[in-house]
Amino acid sequence: MQELADSLTEYTGFSSVWSPRVKVKNLRVDGNRIIVRTNATLGDICWTPENVDDIKKRVCKWVLGDTKCREVDIYTGKYAIDSLITNCGRGVMITSRHKDLQGKHIALWPSHGIYYNKDRDQWIWQRATLWTTVEDLYSMEYVRLIKQMLENSGAEVYMPRADLSHNEEGTSGMPLWTEGARYWLMRRGFPQQLWDLYEGNEYKDDMKCRAMWVNYLAGGSPMNPNEPGKGIPIDLCLAFHTDGLDSGDDSTLIGTLVIYTTTDDDGKKALHNGESRQKVNRNLADWIQTQIVNDLRTTIPNWTRRQLHDANYCESRVPVVPSVLLELLSHKNFADMHYGLDPKFRFTAARSVYKGMLRYLVGKNAVVQPLPIEQLAFSRDGILRWIPKNDPIEKTAKPTYYMVYVQKDDGEWDVQQVDKKTELKLNLKRGVRYNCYVVAGNAGGLSMPSPTVSACISTKDDAPTMLVVDAFDDVYGPEWFSSDNYAGIVPGSYACEDRFTCAYIGEQWDYKRNSQWRDDDNCGWGDSYRDHAGELTVGNTRDYSVLHGRVLQRMGISYVSCTRGMVHIDSTYKAVDIICGRQRQPLDSVYYSQLSRYLDQGGRLLISGDHMSIVDTIFSNRYLHFCAHSGHATRSGKVIAGGNPFTIATQPNNMQLFTPSAECIRPCGAGTTRIAWYADSRCEAAIGYRSPFSNHAQRTLTYAFPLEAANDFGRIYHHSIEWLLSE
Repeated sequence: MQELADSLTEYTGFSSVWSPRVKVKNLRVDGNRIIVRTNATLGDICWTPENVDDIKKRVCKWVLGDTKCREVDIYTGKYAIDSLITNCGRGVMITSRHKDLQGKHIALWPSHGIYYNKDRDQWIWQRATLWTTVEDLYSMEYVRLIKQMLENSGAEVYMPRADLSHNEEGTSGMPLWTEGARYWLMRRGFPQQLWDLYEGNEYKDDMKCRAMWVNYLAGGSPMNPNEPGKGIPIDLCLAFHTDGLDSGDDSTLIGTLVIYTTTDDDGKKALHNGESRQKVNRNLADWIQTQIVNDLRTTIPNWTRRQLHDANYCESRVPVVPSVLLELLSHKNFADMHYGLDPKFRFTAARSVYKGMLRYLVGKNAVVQPLPIEQLAFSRDGILRWIPKNDPIEKTAKPTYYMVYVQKDDGEWDVQQVDKKTELKLNLKRGVRYNCYVVAGNAGGLSMPSPTVSACISTKDDAPTMLVVDAFDDVYGPEWFSSDNYAGIVPGSYACEDRFTCAYIGEQWDYKRNSQWRDDDNCGWGDSYRDHAGELTVGNTRDYSVLHGRVLQRMGISYVSCTRGMVHIDSTYKAVDIICGRQRQPLDSVYYSQLSRYLDQGGRLLISGDHMSIVDTIFSNRYLHFCAHSGHATRSGKVIAGGNPFTIATQPNNMQLFTPSAECIRPCGAGTTRIAWYADSRCEAAIGYRSPFSNHAQRTLTYAFPLEAANDFGRIYHHSIEWLLSE
């Protein structure tokens, strides 16, 4: 029977490091019937009619030597595997015919949070501080995205922890959103019996209160008819966690585990509305895990699907509504966090959780909300145009209408709906700055917002007109290194976050592979400083044309703007401003052809960013007249520009874009001028070029760092535009 057990273990695809092996407890052949009883490990598989049939054939062949149809019963723990087949993957409507989440109520929370430890008389994190983050905050990054996606689809979402809008200080000197659920429920006036459960053990209080809060919300509703509460019919709840497992090497992914529970504290196997816990909780777990794994494997083919695990955890056991506990990845594992610190990965994972919930509640054929629009442009006649983004893995996620948000100067946002068309004509009033972003919509809900573009037509008839190109659309994780004895995040390398992050706590300081975890204050390999914990770190805010536009408006200069993929440069623009920011992707070939033609006709160009090496060398030498030299050209961030020194942000902060890798550039050829240099390295930070030919107006100004990182951006940009436009 050991050989059969080994064969069944192999079939699970689970590593024995993370899951018990299959053990065959009993094998019986009764005429044409085979009965196999195993331990509970096979219950952790996502069972479909197809793979149930497949494993029965495997058992039949192993026992009797062929795969002819016989009656085969396989029991894993207490359950026949046939009873573990879920609705995931079937094209049937499960609970509703609606194609969105209107009228649905979802309880959702990020794991843990800072708590008060009475014995130590300290506020401490509940998990280890590893790889520049801590699960207590890292899980919040996903949950805030999931919450917005669910709300964009019409759902009412409830959280037992403060969200990022609650930035007031708590008792620990940290923002309220860093605290565990216990304290938020206390502050919000929920009954004391929900959050004061263990006589001063606030760690255990925090863990159980989340589930108790769900039951209180649902009390008096059809989901929990016999208990008092708020009467909210909670359709499901999700506890979002990351695991603490370590694979032991750099390349092995731990991946995604989902936990559900089939029996409550009283030994009951049904929810309070009479539905089977085993059925509904396992279904919910399977929908979410299947969606996560399928989506992540589109870009990470070896992403690991772990167990679909029936286990006794209070966050999945105590709620009287369908509930699961998700362990998306391991925050301790080197390989998992290569992906986990990338904002693009987090967006995909969050979207997959939203889609898993959607399909559990609505069915396989539900309509998925569109992806956010990335490319849009203003024209001088006031027409805003955009390009919808195709979702290659979701056929239903196509926009059918758009919501255009318009702001005049820095006032309130107005919204206009546009059906089918991908443009909107605005009557631009002279002297008024118009800022716009677009949200795509369909029957499934609304997308996340697009970048913001801006335009302003000067009140002066003879005012020059500029084109501002926001070519900074990149987000990415930090750089990593690995050697025999040391590994981790490259010192001085930071993620470029999508708009902002609440999860960054400080740089990694322990790089020794053999450093062992002792406790959450002595985390070993991967341990990180905590000097930024509780701060919102600014990344790519995707609204830099607005920042530049404010200055141009004050200067009386007309301008329009566009994103990276909708650039159209012609000779009617007096100057072009290309914002590269922290962009690491090369400029598209269309830039070279358009800019070459524009500059040959006497055009003027301002370009800035901390990866000027993304500009082709030949193009740089010929038109920008610099040679990219090296990155990390300054530590202090102090820049000298004539008699007007200024500072650029080189470290994570909550105020502005920062640049950890400002470059040094060298002038090339006649007509070049050293505009600015770094105080500590004396290397050029900005190069200007004026055509040496009196009959040619060509002029370029190149900054080797993002202008948006300057602490005195308005003044620096104003002087730059004055120099660029001067005769």
